[in-house]
Amino acid sequence: MKFIMLTYESKEDFAARTDEAHKEQYWSGWMSFIQSMKDAGVLFYPGNVLQPPQTARTVRLIDGQVHSGEGAYGTDALHPLSGYFILDVADAEEAARWAALAPAAGRGAVEVRPVG
Repeated sequence: MKFIMLTYESKEDFAARTDEAHKEQYWSGWMSFIQSMKDAGVLFYPGNVLQPPQTARTVRLIDGQVHSGEGAYGTDALHPLSGYFILDVADAEEAARWAALAPAAGRGAVEVRPVG
């Protein structure tokens, strides 16, 4: 079964991606996790990281009118959406086991949902 794994991280984690003092540690955790998924053969699509929420635009159609604003939907969230992967695993329990290993699980949250 295919599952999307959505990662949610704090503003501090978004900053750690590029901060010289923290980025090596930040990325080494993610690269190790991604390699583990590759080695196990569960990484169907490698996904990608998302830029910080302030770089997004939110678009809504209300009463036939397009409303567009700067920032991500739910920008006030404690841990905004930060990235995604597509897994090919046996069931939801296996998807949840992989989600628990993601670096974001300890500092933010990881959501898994069936795809299709």
